[in-house]
Amino acid sequence: MVKFTVVVREAGKVKPDYSLDFEAPMLPRVGDYLSIQRPDHPRPFGEDMIVAKIWWRLFHPETGGFGKDPPKVGTFDEVFVECVPAVSPYSSDQWRRSLEHANAPEFEVERFSVSESQIAEATRGYS
Repeated sequence: MVKFTVVVREAGKVKPDYSLDFEAPMLPRVGDYLSIQRPDHPRPFGEDMIVAKIWWRLFHPETGGFGKDPPKVGTFDEVFVECVPAVSPYSSDQWRRSLEHANAPEFEVERFSVSESQIAEATRGYS
């Protein structure tokens, strides 16, 4: 398992909005679509984003530009997965509202889009 931090930019900007730590079998790649689901929204609705950059933070014990003999070896420090907000068929209503004026990219999928509130209305009264 790989530990990484997802950093979500403010919509339409470079500034980070928030970050969340994850552990997964592999790192997402640039261009991958991520959907983060939280307990305050019914599945599958959540926060959707596209991976824009992967930032590897490494440490090396050498202070100069050339190594010494025997060579010292650097180590992995942490990795950030930088994402831009996007809209998908499974974006929560709250997420969609937060991106209304941001020109956020939309997922290209061959499905219809159903909002979270439409599902809630359709299932009201069922247990």
